Amino acid sequence: MRCPNCKSRSVIRHGDVAKADQVRCQTCQTFFSAKSRKMKNVIWGVVGGLAVLGLSPWWLNKGLQATVAQSDRTASADAIVVLGRGPDYTEHRTAAAIKLWRDGKAPHIFISGILDAPVMIEMATDRGIPGDSVSGESCSRSTWENAFYSEMLLTSDQLSSIARPKILLITDDLHIARATLIFRSFGFEVIPYPVKNDFSMWRQHILREFFVLMYYVKSGKLQPPTTEDYEFANTQAKSRIAKRQCILASQ
Repeated sequence: MRCPNCKSRSVIRHGDVAKADQVRCQTCQTFFSAKSRKMKNVIWGVVGGLAVLGLSPWWLNKGLQATVAQSDRTASADAIVVLGRGPDYTEHRTAAAIKLWRDGKAPHIFISGILDAPVMIEMATDRGIPGDSVSGESCSRSTWENAFYSEMLLTSDQLSSIARPKILLITDDLHIARATLIFRSFGFEVIPYPVKNDFSMWRQHILREFFVLMYYVKSGKLQPPTTEDYEFANTQAKSRIAKRQCILASQ
């Protein structure tokens, strides 16, 4: 950075200036050099902080996948549970559920999600899944409610005689760790079956998933539901089912 008290760009080129001017110029050069170094340190600190903030959610999600949501593609289960996540995800999830059913991995497909379940059930039956092998609900509006309604409907119907139902849980790989923890808290034995997101989906939703996970941790929603949780959810369910007719039972 150029010293404002010097006509030349460098102290070295000041051979013909007065000694006082040289001293003043050198002082300014030293000051501005120190300021420049400090600014560079600040910039690198900001860049490093942004990098940590950007990568931490990614590393946390990948770590949870590796520790709590390891997939076993050879396993069989009592049912296949598919979670809705929006129209961008329905095709791949439905295809994954159909393949698992046709491979004999589970006898029944249950689809959960307020907007996605009707669409995905129709897609499955159009592609040859018998009506009595697929059901679901369009009542739930969160992952916690996905698990609540899955427990309420599956364990009172298809899995009524099984103490701890084993499910193949289908959702995207960004969502699979949190979903696995929640379904396990409801007593399911979960075999995670993540459907891979492309990078644009990861980039779009990684921070949202991070903050939602933090909310679930803070609110205790990753722990087994309490009696009060069940009472509140059952009250809401009675009203919602009556109003929306959102149980999509087997045909």
